[in-house]
Amino acid sequence: MALVSITEAARLTGKSRRTIQRHIATGRLSKSHGDATEKSIETSELIRCYGEIKQNIDTLSYDTRLVTMSHAGTLKIDKIEAEIELLKQKVDLLKQRLQDKDAHIDSLKQAMLLIESKLPATPEPVAQPMMKKLWQFWKK
Repeated sequence: MALVSITEAARLTGKSRRTIQRHIATGRLSKSHGDATEKSIETSELIRCYGEIKQNIDTLSYDTRLVTMSHAGTLKIDKIEAEIELLKQKVDLLKQRLQDKDAHIDSLKQAMLLIESKLPATPEPVAQPMMKKLWQFWKK
């Protein structure tokens, strides 16, 4: 981003030089050192701290053009990106749960096959009462 002087920062934001200097002193606004002696402020810091700023192309160097975007706009974009990321995580979780469900269904199918293979093909004869057996024996 472009570096501007404290005076230019005050003009772009509509604040006084003293307000800019006070915000730098309290740490609300950070400064950069452009040259060895000149203290400058990045325009991205001004946008972060004060929201949308006025752009004056004459004061900016030809290779650094300022793209202004309001602070509320960047917050909205950040919120949307965070929501998208959360939705992606939820989709991944649901995909995992779907795979777990399919694996559970497969294990239940295997258990049913095992149970069915252990059942006898024909029913076993019911044990006859002892008296009936004895009667048939004596009858012969």
